[in-house]
Amino acid sequence: MANKVEISLQNKNAIVTGAGRGIGLKIAEMLARAGASLIVTELEDRFDDLKKSSLEIENNFGVRVIPAVLDIRSQEAVNNVVQLGIQEFDQIDILVNNAGINLLTPSLTITREQWDQVLDINLKGTFFLTQEVAKRMIQRKSGTIVSIASQHGVVGNELRAAYCSSKAGIVNLTKALSYEWARHGIRVNAVSPTYVLTEVNGDLLNSNDFMRKALQRIPLRRYATPQDIANAVLFLSSELSSMITGHNLLVDGGYTAV
Repeated sequence: MANKVEISLQNKNAIVTGAGRGIGLKIAEMLARAGASLIVTELEDRFDDLKKSSLEIENNFGVRVIPAVLDIRSQEAVNNVVQLGIQEFDQIDILVNNAGINLLTPSLTITREQWDQVLDINLKGTFFLTQEVAKRMIQRKSGTIVSIASQHGVVGNELRAAYCSSKAGIVNLTKALSYEWARHGIRVNAVSPTYVLTEVNGDLLNSNDFMRKALQRIPLRRYATPQDIANAVLFLSSELSSMITGHNLLVDGGYTAV
């Protein structure tokens, strides 16, 4: 019988943003299951839920999980979270950029404020958090960065001009940073999901009209789950992907293949 392949992140420390629910929470659970200690972040109004889930992850997997408030639009907040990671763990091995926002708005009526909100969180804030973490990784000549992009960073869709632009930016930012930072031993990749069924969007995705339009575009004929995305992030965070950088892993059930 062949030996079973185990993914281990023992003695690794990770930051996961937007980890209070859905995809981010499942990513945090999977990294902890593999042995990583965590800084998990969320907005202030979701912090109570984050503290509760952090304690559950600690109890379930026996790793340290430190919750922190983070709005990535604030450079001060970004600096504080990175410094917390250094103070508590001495080093940051893995960064998972999951925090993001989507506004379904017609392109002819979207305002500057709405546009800025999406781009400031999804792209600008993500970059400057990544920059701050990378400064520490470069000192050690090692690190792994995984950003959650989207199939809509590869293909377009209605009502999503700002979102598509921000996620396309993440895809190409991943390529640019992977090229620039490879000499420092840092791998930079992205994961691009199709529609992911969560407790937040369940009513929309399970409506008859949305299902009829969306599922016919997905050859596997199902939505992704948070587990599907967490599996991809775990792979890209581990040594199993040690020769992969600058890659956008589409977890889309074939959506972009046709």
